[in-house]
Amino acid sequence: MIFSLVAAALTSQSPLPAPEASGPEEPDRRQQTVVTASRAERKLEDAVVATEVITRQQMEATGARDLGQLLQQHPGVELVYTFRGVGLRLQGLDPEYVLVLVDGERVSGRVGTTLDLGRFSLHELERVEIVKGPAAALYGADAMGGVVNLITRRVQRPLEASVRGLFGTLLEGDVRAHAGTKQGPFEVRVGGGYRTRNPYDWEPQDAATSGAGLKRFDGDVALAYAPDEQSRVWLRSGYNRRDENAVDLNPSGAVLDRRQRQEQFDLSLGGQHRFSGGPTLLARGHFGLFREQLLQDQRGSRGLDDYSQNLTRLYEGVVQADHRLGAHALTGGVELLGERLDSARLERSPVHRLRGAAFLQDEWDVALGAEGTGPKLKIAPGLRFDLDSQFGGAPSPRLALKLDPSPAFTVRASAGLGFRPPSFQELYLRFANTGIGYVVAGNPELTAERSVGVNVGVDWRPPIDGWLFSASGFHTQLRNLINVTATGEPNPDNPVTFNYENVARAYTQGLELNGRFRLPVRSTYLDLAYMFLDARDRTRDRPLEGRSRHRVNAQLSTRYRPWNLEAVVRGSWVSARPYYLGVGGGFANVIGAGQETRVGVPAYFDLEAQVTYHFKAGFEFFVNGYNLFNAGDQQFNPRPPRGVLGGVQWEY
Repeated sequence: MIFSLVAAALTSQSPLPAPEASGPEEPDRRQQTVVTASRAERKLEDAVVATEVITRQQMEATGARDLGQLLQQHPGVELVYTFRGVGLRLQGLDPEYVLVLVDGERVSGRVGTTLDLGRFSLHELERVEIVKGPAAALYGADAMGGVVNLITRRVQRPLEASVRGLFGTLLEGDVRAHAGTKQGPFEVRVGGGYRTRNPYDWEPQDAATSGAGLKRFDGDVALAYAPDEQSRVWLRSGYNRRDENAVDLNPSGAVLDRRQRQEQFDLSLGGQHRFSGGPTLLARGHFGLFREQLLQDQRGSRGLDDYSQNLTRLYEGVVQADHRLGAHALTGGVELLGERLDSARLERSPVHRLRGAAFLQDEWDVALGAEGTGPKLKIAPGLRFDLDSQFGGAPSPRLALKLDPSPAFTVRASAGLGFRPPSFQELYLRFANTGIGYVVAGNPELTAERSVGVNVGVDWRPPIDGWLFSASGFHTQLRNLINVTATGEPNPDNPVTFNYENVARAYTQGLELNGRFRLPVRSTYLDLAYMFLDARDRTRDRPLEGRSRHRVNAQLSTRYRPWNLEAVVRGSWVSARPYYLGVGGGFANVIGAGQETRVGVPAYFDLEAQVTYHFKAGFEFFVNGYNLFNAGDQQFNPRPPRGVLGGVQWEY
């Protein structure tokens, strides 16, 4: 996992925070420090762009083991399950339009268009920040749908350590530990973990498995030197390896044993200095290396045996300055990003691209009345310009504003342009599956996809302690979308050929409603959320595939201090989703490629719960039940079936 950036790992709350362990009252969430929306440290109450935060306490209370499981029940978020990982969909936009960062740095190693959320352990994280829609324009390419930024933990005490272990259904086991020390200006932190789980199967009558078994281990080390409050230098490195095993069934009846290994190494070096009465200067560099190996072994034959290896290198450098000048808070900087992919499945290999960018943002406090009284207005214009070695220049302007007409109300609005260059696979892939009878061919003539988006939201804090309401609407127009088109019939003599083309126009729009209620029972909170989504392919005049039109989330959290018990129950209802099998469904659905069939996947309920008992001396015991309604299927929702886990944690 990557570690970097200068985000202060302070105790944090989410927009709808969970009850705190100390005292009956929640700390003021608006004093939380966030960094993602403005690329600089801001209090949540001052952030011009709406930022959702999931705290470390909430991660532990829910019992999630990785990022995908954590976001499974998060309002306004959909997960996309593929045989190569779990992706993230924001505001109806697929995983390729969502940028995932760790401490502000890009994560290497998308497989196809998906960055597997299962690669990210939660034990090393302090919080997760989510910015949706055009507000993420300052991050440039791949951020049309939004940004998810994982903020890692920092050493806070002279000596600290923790150990967490769990065991449960599917013989799932997870053991993690960390230790750190802070001695004068020096900080040292090391951590690591191991996780294992057996494969699972929604249709045991055939040979294929629905979900892969896995073995994952990782380790990381972080060093820092901070001689004073104005300066800090750090060096961080991490490595993780994830092995998966599964069984696939070929449409012709052949059984293939699949083995997949993903390895990731990251090294980050950076520093920050705050000049007295002047700007704050940040400089950092990051190198990421990701290797994926895939082996398919046909049982009883070698006819369909196949091995492939992809090696991705990522180089990133950033210089950024922040300065307060009267009513203006200025943030500007330059970035350099290099990517290289080596793969035998590309028409030519290796392939590489270089992208430089410059960005500038001004957060302007506009005086609407006497100082300290009356409405408060912040206006934040911003511009980013990317120069890509393959696709030329691309501006990403953004305008955001925040209006506080009274202490009880906050109105936010943002609009921006976005773009996504085609991936290396979309440009250069050349892959033939002779067993099924299809060919996938990249298109080097593809152009970048473009978007225009608008978000508007309002927060209301009624005069009832612990209550909060928010509503937001969004609309995104997309053009030059890259679609998969097909010709031919699925047979070895005349294989179907799948190509990528810039042929589609689409839009996503919707409404999100959130409410938090402090119940009469002490330290008990109820969170409710509803999302309506209208996502449509305007070129084909049909709904976009896999999107649910309605989604309802609920969470009940409570803590009974006399018994040292804490409980969290969270659930969701997801409405029916359309899928298209055949030509329009992509090369995953080759059979019937000469025709297209629409399939309506029915709605489902999802429920999970965790109960935690807090011992003295930092010990905790917990029991977690997940997917309690056993929602899932072999093809469209191949998530793990109903299960139970139990474990213990100690933290010093």
